[in-house]
Amino acid sequence: MELKKFEQIPELLHSKNPNFTPPFPGSVVKLISPQGTFSEQHGTIFPFIAYDHGKPVGRIAAIINRSHNTYHQDRVGFFGFFECVDNSQVATALFDTAANVLREEGMRLLRGPYNPSINDDCGLLTEGFHAPTFVSMPWNPPYYRGLYTEAGLESVRTLYAWMIPLQGETPARVNKIVERLRKRARVSIRSINMKNLEYEMTVLHRLYNATLDRNWGFYPISLEDLLHAAEDLKAIADPSLILFACIEDREVAFSLSLPNVNELFHAARQRKGLLRFLEMALRVQFQKPKDARLCVLGVDPEHQNTGLSALLFYEAYIRTKARYQRSEVSWVEANNTEILEGAALMGGCRDRTYEIFEKPL
Repeated sequence: MELKKFEQIPELLHSKNPNFTPPFPGSVVKLISPQGTFSEQHGTIFPFIAYDHGKPVGRIAAIINRSHNTYHQDRVGFFGFFECVDNSQVATALFDTAANVLREEGMRLLRGPYNPSINDDCGLLTEGFHAPTFVSMPWNPPYYRGLYTEAGLESVRTLYAWMIPLQGETPARVNKIVERLRKRARVSIRSINMKNLEYEMTVLHRLYNATLDRNWGFYPISLEDLLHAAEDLKAIADPSLILFACIEDREVAFSLSLPNVNELFHAARQRKGLLRFLEMALRVQFQKPKDARLCVLGVDPEHQNTGLSALLFYEAYIRTKARYQRSEVSWVEANNTEILEGAALMGGCRDRTYEIFEKPL
């Protein structure tokens, strides 16, 4: 299969939608390539394209994630990168194709969308179609949910994106709460050191696997995963938004926010081919996005329920507020009341909803 054609299908289907944002050229090919990090470290991706009289009308990938299945001792097969015209027959044929491959590989459950894993873009956008989505969050048209359910898939998990405005005053109640927490904490907070990135990734690797292992669908990431991700993120990262909380010089919590480079990619959407590549690259290098996204926050189990997550959330908020207009907090599981209440306290509101779907094989 021509992987470049696979990457181009969303634009062939949705280029007229004003909220569609094309990916950085080559990024999807890199993700699904047999030589890519996921295929080398975790599993196998089987991509498929649906054609109607020679014209591409959809795509899907069947995904075997050995790391997930080994960790959870189950046989879940995943699907991702789903795109389709508004036609239930085409959609069902795509889902059936992925299901058949996974069934032949011994899988018993179909779950997705993951592009290609829970550590990447995941979830189907089901509420909040008013604007382009943020960096590393998926976008799709509203009719996709109907295609999923008509193919027999059922929603099993709800994920939220909350939007926090940053241009007003910090709520006085928040400042009072934080002052009380600071008085009893022995915490210092530092930004990532981009000049010593390999060491910082070893710290992040330890914290990520220690702090997020209770999250639904979690499986441990490798240091190599993080080192590869760091190479990709260096071009877009704002070091002031990647934070470590330390107690007695040991990192015990972290938060990771990213500038919303989707704004820059969206602005270059009218360009084609090499011109798009060049414009996106130049915008990333010389133009600062207006907004940012808080992607993940984790606290070592020994220090949970101590107020440390609230302190780190506040620090991420303050540092983002100094440079950006809005912060999206995503994704957050519907049962993560601590983060949802914190976002509401900061003046945020629910902006988008994503869902994960399953179907027995």
